[in-house]
Amino acid sequence: MKCLRCKKRIGEEDIYCGYCGIHQEKYQKYLNRVSAKIHKDRDRAYEKRIRKIEFEVEQLKKDRIKEIDRIKNNRWEFIGTKSFSYNLTEGKININGSVYLFSDIKGAEITRQDSYRVVTTSTGKSKKHISLGGGLIGGALAGVPGAVIGGSVLGKTKSKGQSFSSSIPTCNHIGVNVNINGFVSEIVLLSGDVDQSSQICEKVFEIAQQIVDKLRYLSKTPVPKKYLKPEEEQSVIDIDNKIEESKIKLEDAKNDKPTYEIPKEYL
Repeated sequence: MKCLRCKKRIGEEDIYCGYCGIHQEKYQKYLNRVSAKIHKDRDRAYEKRIRKIEFEVEQLKKDRIKEIDRIKNNRWEFIGTKSFSYNLTEGKININGSVYLFSDIKGAEITRQDSYRVVTTSTGKSKKHISLGGGLIGGALAGVPGAVIGGSVLGKTKSKGQSFSSSIPTCNHIGVNVNINGFVSEIVLLSGDVDQSSQICEKVFEIAQQIVDKLRYLSKTPVPKKYLKPEEEQSVIDIDNKIEESKIKLEDAKNDKPTYEIPKEYL
């Protein structure tokens, strides 16, 4: 057999090498420990490298989803409410969560319900008169102080006054009725009493008019025949290229499995 260290030929029963003096059995145990450590360190480094690239791939996939969502959301424009939005890129509108084409719009008009609230105000005076009978009863019970007390308690009160009522105009509903291929869908903008003179009422009515004007404009706007899907936009394509590059990098890393030769410095 050969010596485990110097590789020179020695006898099968030799415990020590006659050339380098190494104890063969102990040296074998030493080599086993070194080999196990090298295996452990290199396997750990290999797995760490694989996990790192796999994380990069997953992160790029998440970035791709976020970018597609960003593109989709940016195509929709809102006017004062989340119940109505329009997409010029794709020729679509969204009413209460339902999506239609511009060509589906057949008309739009403002709906409004007005009312009033009554405010009552009152003015008046009151006088309290001491009763003679009350004074006599009080005097009989407690003398002069009793007369005063009895007159105050048992006297009569007279009141004179007037009440006035006034009506204040209010608005309890503002919306936009949209005719979609003969079916009406309402965009509710206000539901609840507000004074017609309030800024809220004025602002909501202004928004309703803007929506009607926009719908009338969109109904005459041709629906685009061609447009890029979100995943066809260049920013998404760039991410797709990075994902492919990372996948190739991952495959190469998996194929580059560690070797377990013991370095010379350990021998």
